[in-house]
Amino acid sequence: MLNLVNIRKELHKIPELGFEEFKTQEYLLNILKNFDGLNIHTFAFPGILVEYSHGAGEYKFFRADMDGLPITEETNCDFESEHKGKMHACGHDMHMTILIGLIEKVITAELKENLLFLFQPAEEEKGGATRIIKTKILDRFSVSEAYALHVKGKMKTGKIASKPGIFFANTREIEVVFKGIGAHIAFAEKGINALKAGAEFYLELEEEIKREFPIGKPVICSFGKMNAGVIRNTIPAECRLEGTLRAFTNENHEILKALIENLRSKIAKKYDIDAELIYKSYYKEVINNKDLYKKLKVIAAEMKLEFIESEMVFTGEDFGFFTEKYNGLLFWLGVGNDDDSDLHSSKFLPDEEAINIGISIFFHLMISK
Repeated sequence: MLNLVNIRKELHKIPELGFEEFKTQEYLLNILKNFDGLNIHTFAFPGILVEYSHGAGEYKFFRADMDGLPITEETNCDFESEHKGKMHACGHDMHMTILIGLIEKVITAELKENLLFLFQPAEEEKGGATRIIKTKILDRFSVSEAYALHVKGKMKTGKIASKPGIFFANTREIEVVFKGIGAHIAFAEKGINALKAGAEFYLELEEEIKREFPIGKPVICSFGKMNAGVIRNTIPAECRLEGTLRAFTNENHEILKALIENLRSKIAKKYDIDAELIYKSYYKEVINNKDLYKKLKVIAAEMKLEFIESEMVFTGEDFGFFTEKYNGLLFWLGVGNDDDSDLHSSKFLPDEEAINIGISIFFHLMISK
């Protein structure tokens, strides 16, 4: 029987960024090769699709993400990251461990089911789900149901939260780059101040969004990084803003994009400056199937787990591409942090008691008709 706690710790020590998860893949493959009855599929990039074909009819699909984050760990645990500046700060080490434990449980139980288990790279960015889908490997199988969980700090270990319909927002990472002309501040008239243009864009966009979406908070557009200039006494020749936009519907997503584009053009014209809008990673909203949600709720009650209906959240998750393709379900699994740390925190350290709970929930979803 696998030592799942040790597996989680070993995975926690080797976080890798999107499409760099080669050591993680090797570690997982070394475990999987010891199981009988599996067909293992790999790709030209990191990622593993485990096929368990032992029944008739359609397949049920379970996904875990593999990548870490560019965060320096500050947990002070005895299994801290060995990769400087990288950390499993989003719980993907827990997700992979739960999926490994689920595979072991399936094989031990000798289930007569058709199942797929995906260890997916690059969930945080770079479009891991779409890369998997574009390989068309999943099109070889008729998938009836798709499942994923996400651990959540500051929620009691074993507590479950989800909702039917739209659960996680659609998200798009963006950059706006203003390119002016550098000049010494003593001769400022010879330059075009890219920082001034970028700052005005940033402040005015907030007001534009408030006017367009005056009720509630159905969208987010936030820029968490802004770079401009190279020295204190020159006019900055470039200003780059990096941010994200998020909405619960495609309609609002497109409205937000139009606002950004129109304001970019307006500021560029005002300052006679070049302005580039760069669209980067995009994730579909996660839409939970209502019947699968009901099944989860029944299973949580049978397992005597606390269950709450969640609100929609602005969290991004590329599992949305799978819920677009299949009847799917994503849910939160509480991991009981006692402090204030949560996802993407340098101090995030989930409770390992949640591993077996996650496995059991998945297993019940698997065998429930």
